[in-house]
Amino acid sequence: MKKTTRIQLVAVTLVLVVLLAACGSGETSIYEQPIGYDQGWGWFQWLVGLLGDFMVWLSNVTGGYYWVGLVIMTLIVRSVGWPIYAKSNAMTTNMQQAQPELNKIQEKYKGRTDEASQKKQQQETLEVYKRYNINPLGCLLPFLQMPIFIVMYQVVRRVPLSIGAAFGSVVTRDYSDLNYTFLGMDLKAGVDFSVFSSEGVFTALGSIFPEVLLAIFVGVLMFGYQKYAQSKPEYLQNKKYQSDKAASTANQMKYMSYFMVFMLVSIAVTNNGIALYWIVGNAYQFFQTYINRKQGYKKYLEEQKSKSVVV
Repeated sequence: MKKTTRIQLVAVTLVLVVLLAACGSGETSIYEQPIGYDQGWGWFQWLVGLLGDFMVWLSNVTGGYYWVGLVIMTLIVRSVGWPIYAKSNAMTTNMQQAQPELNKIQEKYKGRTDEASQKKQQQETLEVYKRYNINPLGCLLPFLQMPIFIVMYQVVRRVPLSIGAAFGSVVTRDYSDLNYTFLGMDLKAGVDFSVFSSEGVFTALGSIFPEVLLAIFVGVLMFGYQKYAQSKPEYLQNKKYQSDKAASTANQMKYMSYFMVFMLVSIAVTNNGIALYWIVGNAYQFFQTYINRKQGYKKYLEEQKSKSVVV
């Protein structure tokens, strides 16, 4: 079940990434409109405006650099969502501890499709869940963070577009006085592949190299994080009950992860600000996972110590 849950989470994340890519590709897309242009979504757009104003304020009080406000805002948002992330991580750890017993139950009732056997299997599975404090609905916790991630994606894409100009009958917010450069890169733009049509190959490669490197780093960091997050901590590893089905599921997860990394890089090359946002977010998530695992290991040692005392 743990593997199935992971597949579901990765699948939903993939859908979210594809939707963001699709929504950000058209001229009439809300992701290409300045903040302040009313295109519906009610309270959602109100939140985009609120967080956009706050990020710009952070940028202004730190010298007017957009990238500074973006980094601080990303860390704040990730920190606010940490309790949800920690709870989800704890649920995953509990599931990993329970997995050997769950695999035993599956093997015990393998091929037994009669109603009585199915009920017994369900009952024994629920007993394991109760013993390890597992909530079957715990896999839904990561989805609670999705709305704020979508809002942040909009904020990062739309703040640079907001220059106080009339957009139809609406005058948008004006964030044009910010400094949008970062290490010589324009965070309002993406990789300009059109330079290959007007310059030599090596000259063109040199001009887009920093932006391409930034996008590649998004993929490398995301790939590294996925490998780390999906690996089971050493103290929870138990290959004795590793079934062929589990191995096949892990293989599916691997290919889905590759596709998600490809999609992220594909979006990152279109907007340097988004690339920086994802780099900071993934690096911080790496840190969160490391801390949560250290806490999980400490809790595991305490449980083992208490068991030995009881014995």
